[in-house]
Amino acid sequence: MENINLVIGTYGGHVYVYSFNTVDGEFSPLGKVAANNASYTIGIKRRGIYAVREEGEMSGMYSFMEHVDGALEQTAFSPAPGGNPCFLALCSNGSHIVAADYSGGSISVYPLSGNVVGERTQQLKFQGSGPVTRRQASPHIHQVKYLPPSAGIPGEWILATDLGADRIHLVKVNQGSSANLLEPVKDIECPAGSGPRHMEFSLDGRFLFCIAELSGEILTYEISAQGGIPSFEFKCSTLADEAHSGGSGDIHIHPSGKWLYTSHRLINDGIAIFKVKKNGKLVREGYVNTGNHPRNFMISGCGRFLFVACKNDKCIQVYEIGENGKLYKTGALLEFADDQPSSVVEYV
Repeated sequence: MENINLVIGTYGGHVYVYSFNTVDGEFSPLGKVAANNASYTIGIKRRGIYAVREEGEMSGMYSFMEHVDGALEQTAFSPAPGGNPCFLALCSNGSHIVAADYSGGSISVYPLSGNVVGERTQQLKFQGSGPVTRRQASPHIHQVKYLPPSAGIPGEWILATDLGADRIHLVKVNQGSSANLLEPVKDIECPAGSGPRHMEFSLDGRFLFCIAELSGEILTYEISAQGGIPSFEFKCSTLADEAHSGGSGDIHIHPSGKWLYTSHRLINDGIAIFKVKKNGKLVREGYVNTGNHPRNFMISGCGRFLFVACKNDKCIQVYEIGENGKLYKTGALLEFADDQPSSVVEYV
């Protein structure tokens, strides 16, 4: 594969689609569309591009279509006042989008018809708080993620990290009406003051890894089934942010399953590298400094490259991943004049 296509969300005024040439390291623009504070996006060929609008009372959900010439066009906007959605996930059959509402402390469901987002049909609101009063006075849902089929548990399940209440909510996905699509089941308790933010799974589905924003730890849980319901046993915590900045951001596993990466901001900004053992234990292998405020990053499906959205430096940096899992800066750089890139995902 010579080209990797990327969808880039920003704090600013646009969503972008770029192609990265893996041979010469050049970025080529494919599309651009106006969208306010579209801080997180996803894009799937023939299913469209979707983005949150994280903007207080003007918050909501966008959908876009791509024309043959690559031009992007907004097809709909569904309002969600005050919610500040910051993450979204597309269900397996493409019928719904589920969003994590940071300020709303909720999960919202949006139906899709012809790849166009509709009005919100369901909202699950959560309660709770944590000991870090400045950051945990109320629930803050930061990510929604489907439990992978590799976990071997029948049915569809969603996990939602609650940074404000130190919990990960387990939600069952029902069949039928979109007004009752999601059913809360139970909570996974996280260490007090940890602030769970983003999640990843081992390739065999046995382990859940969660990066905690406030404590800078990776929380590891072993997954099993009890009476057909997913169960999560806490195994250990691994310190990822040795600077104790309180700004840990994102987490992703390499396609090989051998390496796990986490991003950290505010102090000594960069990416931590861990080797994943078969028993779920993590061994720290290194740390690479990045640009300012690496809010989100992505590992390409081919496993060769890691793209970092450096929000405050207004750029996307590219690292090559070695056979040893370590990161090597390529020099390839995508810079923006005004918009601050906050998410980068592969457009497949």
